Amino acid sequence: MAASEANSIMMRFRHLRENLQKLNKKFGQLAVNAQVAEQIQRADLDTVQIAIRTTMVASPHHRMTYKTSSKGITIGDDSRVEVA
Repeated sequence: MAASEANSIMMRFRHLRENLQKLNKKFGQLAVNAQVAEQIQRADLDTVQIAIRTTMVASPHHRMTYKTSSKGITIGDDSRVEVA
């Protein structure tokens, strides 16, 4: 009986270890995906900022001000360009 119980416990531990490895792999991939998404969002924001600066330099008669925040970029009279 004791050997059977020990074998059963070892099987459960093996099953738990395999599940933990699967979860670790999935959560590791989720963390990588989140980092990539953050980098893409930052690159998109940089691209929009460059486009705004280029427009401001190209048309000196139209002075625009802009500020960035986590909600997007506010241009001039509070028209908003959303950055996803």
